[in-house]
Amino acid sequence: MTGSDLICSFCGKGHDEVLSLIRGAAVNEKGQKTAASICDECVQLCVQAIAMQRPEWLEQHRSFVAALGDISR
Repeated sequence: MTGSDLICSFCGKGHDEVLSLIRGAAVNEKGQKTAASICDECVQLCVQAIAMQRPEWLEQHRSFVAALGDISR
């Protein structure tokens, strides 16, 4: 599978439908190594879900994201 063939393992959108896809390793039900990907939109939904369940975590996340911005400058 090439980079242009990647799709989000969560929502099924292709690389041309999202800003970014992050590829990672996964293991299927047979114990075989496979690839999994997640798009920026699904990452945002995950952050929202965690923040709703654990609101105290959100400030820590915001600090982390702010620090990433400082690093990239």
